[in-house]
Amino acid sequence: MRNRLLAVAVLGLFTSTAQAGGLEAYLSDKTAQLQFVNDAAGIGLPGADMSLGLFFSDDKDYMATFGLKATGTPAGEQPLTFGLGGKAYIGSIDRPDQNFQAIALGAEARYTIPANMPMAVSADIHFAPSVTSFGDADQLVDWGVRYELEVTPGVSGFVGYRRLTLDLDRDSSYKVDKRVHLGVRFSF
Repeated sequence: MRNRLLAVAVLGLFTSTAQAGGLEAYLSDKTAQLQFVNDAAGIGLPGADMSLGLFFSDDKDYMATFGLKATGTPAGEQPLTFGLGGKAYIGSIDRPDQNFQAIALGAEARYTIPANMPMAVSADIHFAPSVTSFGDADQLVDWGVRYELEVTPGVSGFVGYRRLTLDLDRDSSYKVDKRVHLGVRFSF
């Protein structure tokens, strides 16, 4: 019951601050992720974005994420943006049967390619050391790269690669995601 109340509260926070946001989904041959992104001005962080993501795989691995990220453009470099933020992970992996939680710091770089049809290349990384990894996890590393193409205003398609690795308590490493994926993002 407590988890349901928490989920309703978080979703209420996202819907109450509907100033600018988006919905993103990606699929690979064995994984899927759905992520909702919204402006964080409703929680007192104007110019930042907050995200809520749900991930699952064929291997019965499940994960939820909540992130905050601020992005900006360096002086004089308009097509290049950088972002810094954090992300909380909570999940369950089937083999080995373990649960994990982590609080990670992250960075993102994005280069928008000037063209008639807007496109971009981006890379991001999040890292949680053992001091901020809980449950059965000792460390979490989540990184990815992608190429995006805006097909119509407000709708982008992308192809990317993501690698999400957990170091577990039992001196083993588990790759939650290590796949090429296709996706779509709707901005509103």
